[in-house]
Amino acid sequence: MLVHRTKLLAWAAILLFVLCSCAGSTESLGLFGESRLESVLGQDGVSPIPFNDSLTMWTFGDTILGKWKGEVSASATFSERADANAMISNSLAFTPAITGENIRSLHFTFHRENGRVAQFLKLKPGERPERDRLWAVDGLRTGDRVFVYYLRIRITDPGKPFGFRMDGVGLARWSVPIAWSPGKPVEFIRLPDVFPGTSPAFGACVIERMGTVYTVGQFVDGSGVSRVKIARAPIDGIEDRRAYTFLAGDGSWTGIMEKAHGFLEGVAGECSLSYNENTGGYILLYCRIGTGEIVMVTFGDFAELHTARGQTVYAPPALPSDAGDRHAWYYSGKEIFSEGRDLYAIYMHPIEYQPQLIKIRLPHPR
Repeated sequence: MLVHRTKLLAWAAILLFVLCSCAGSTESLGLFGESRLESVLGQDGVSPIPFNDSLTMWTFGDTILGKWKGEVSASATFSERADANAMISNSLAFTPAITGENIRSLHFTFHRENGRVAQFLKLKPGERPERDRLWAVDGLRTGDRVFVYYLRIRITDPGKPFGFRMDGVGLARWSVPIAWSPGKPVEFIRLPDVFPGTSPAFGACVIERMGTVYTVGQFVDGSGVSRVKIARAPIDGIEDRRAYTFLAGDGSWTGIMEKAHGFLEGVAGECSLSYNENTGGYILLYCRIGTGEIVMVTFGDFAELHTARGQTVYAPPALPSDAGDRHAWYYSGKEIFSEGRDLYAIYMHPIEYQPQLIKIRLPHPR
């Protein structure tokens, strides 16, 4: 009887281990990129672009500059902890190439001009910083060229949280000098808009797979629901709008953007798309409007996406009831790195204006 009971307990322990291993888990790791705060007060965007074997390039959207009142802190409002004196609409930094070991201690070296953190995407004559914003999003490096997508934003009512409109999706190109290193000049050239007008905000995430570039863009459909569309182009054709095709609901690709399908529901800000070698499939990660939940959608091929179902992998702490703005919610949940079964993601805290880091333990591949 004792031997039988011992065997049952052993099998129960094995079963529990297997179930836990398959289910995956998520761990909150707190503020991401603390060393950023030596140079800036806060920023969003936060898109990593592999630069070379030893460096990762990071693009950011609106970036607040100023001085801290004493010790650096990311746990209170700006008025309590810092004197902000400027907000530039994009910024750029470099870190050592991301690994699972260094992701919590990366040192950010920012692009500067005259000793001050500066925009790397410049305004053109006739554009004004108080009205025209260039929100850098994701990009990629191919050969000696780096491409960064950006959203061309027009401020329509500075007093409102959503007092702006998107006038187009641009693309900028930098030809990297042979002997370039962090701290040396960075010169991006703004190319003609790839997607003029109020098209989906393509460029929010960018991946390259087997010579094809895929990018995801958020938009609001006719019912007021925030969804995404997916576009692709040959890597040597990303500067040409005519080279892009768009994912339809049946898994086919069409050259007519209006025929592209709107996927997901309640997407808050940017999201991420990646191909995970460990699972052998694609992962879409996003933050849900209102709740702030981080949702993961997995699928083997794009033809499967329209039937794929999302799984909530993390629920951030509730925002304080006195946040002051009913439109304040977590946003821009996205993957920034993966290694084996560990997937690292960030999401934006709307009050602290800082990215928060989580580690998602992916289930074992089936």
